[in-house]
Amino acid sequence: MISFFKKTFASETFKRLFKNTGVLISGDTVSAILSVLTLAITARALGTEKLGMLVLIDAYVRLVDKLINFQSWQFMIKYGSDALSTKDTSGFKALVKLGTIVDAFTALIGCVTSVALVTLIAHWQKWSPEMIFLARIYSLIVLCDIAGVPTGILRIFGKFKSFSVQKSITSVIKFAGVLVAWVLRCDLSGFLWVWMLTEIIDYLSLTAMAWTELHRRDFRNIWTESLAGITKRFPGVWKFLISTNLTGSVKVGFQGFDILVVGKLLGFSDVSLYNLAKKLCSALDRLANPLFQSLYPELTKLWANKDFKDFRFVVKRMIYLLGGLSITALIIFMIWGRGIIAMMAGREFIAAYSVTIWYLIANGIAVTALPLSPMILAMGQAHLSFWIQFLPTLIYFPVLFWLVSTFGLNGAGYAYIVYHGIRVALQCGFAKQLLKKTPRDALPPSPVIATPEEVGV
Repeated sequence: MISFFKKTFASETFKRLFKNTGVLISGDTVSAILSVLTLAITARALGTEKLGMLVLIDAYVRLVDKLINFQSWQFMIKYGSDALSTKDTSGFKALVKLGTIVDAFTALIGCVTSVALVTLIAHWQKWSPEMIFLARIYSLIVLCDIAGVPTGILRIFGKFKSFSVQKSITSVIKFAGVLVAWVLRCDLSGFLWVWMLTEIIDYLSLTAMAWTELHRRDFRNIWTESLAGITKRFPGVWKFLISTNLTGSVKVGFQGFDILVVGKLLGFSDVSLYNLAKKLCSALDRLANPLFQSLYPELTKLWANKDFKDFRFVVKRMIYLLGGLSITALIIFMIWGRGIIAMMAGREFIAAYSVTIWYLIANGIAVTALPLSPMILAMGQAHLSFWIQFLPTLIYFPVLFWLVSTFGLNGAGYAYIVYHGIRVALQCGFAKQLLKKTPRDALPPSPVIATPEEVGV
């Protein structure tokens, strides 16, 4: 065990990786604590029924946002890093301009769509006129979600500390807002306004930070940069952008739609219990997300430099480390979970314990296999990531309906295990095929390595 850790942390890549991840987590720790306290106050102030209403509105708007809004940060890292490595300043500015236009256009379309579809969703979910009105107001979040390219820019320049500071500040603002709403005995609409305004602040502050960084590095006159011939300068740019968007849309669609299904089949109170289970399990995500943000650029650099030995080493070691962490988290919650829930949200939420256990098992599977996702992206195989998300999701939704209808709230946890089990199996299959075709000390294989048909999907 000691030799395992010595060998792992002797790697320069690992040192950088954990340094960047540590910076993100340090800020994320503050965010995580405040997020738990924010939910605890909201839960105690609103109760299970009204909290469920708020969660459903939030889930609906976020679902529309992520389905329509492009995942442009991945495209920015991939092609922006290439442009900077060749000192192609003009190309980098053109990518920023293209990505920003895409961000703004999809934000506008997403907001209009969210407002327009509320009536349809409300009829399906049997929402009250008040919930319909609040959902339309909450849709302003989508219009302000133009932070895709800014996120990519800050990650390219290694401004991980900026992310931590920004997340901490917005978390403090949200916590303070919820606390004020609680003291003033605000109703559902008061808490919704707090949630909405802090999300808008989050998006706009991130955007401001990125553009400030661009000006500091003397990337000016971006809007005068021509986009003519950008597909020749960056082959595959549209394919990559569309593939990563489809992958992200399918993934987020799965993440958001499950709450709407629980709301439809079980009711508002069960939605609040299910949301609490997801929030508790997000402790693992608080590590996984910063790790992905740090790991993807590192693997992209290793692949570009043809350092295949370190590339494999980093992926393999991270899987071992994350697997151990997932098992530890599960054991801790199995022992002290009920007390944690009662202390955090009140005894009326203890019913969330059982579904949280199943959710933690599924989340552990996903977190353990997390390094495979940035690995596949770094190898230029974004189209495979789409199939890895799409096929399990196709199976997940009918399974979710069936299991929730049969087993109640626990059924949502069972379905989550099915989803991640299938997804990780696909990831492992694709990763095995890709690594077989990747020489250890030679040029990387061609951009198109494996298709779903080649690996038997």
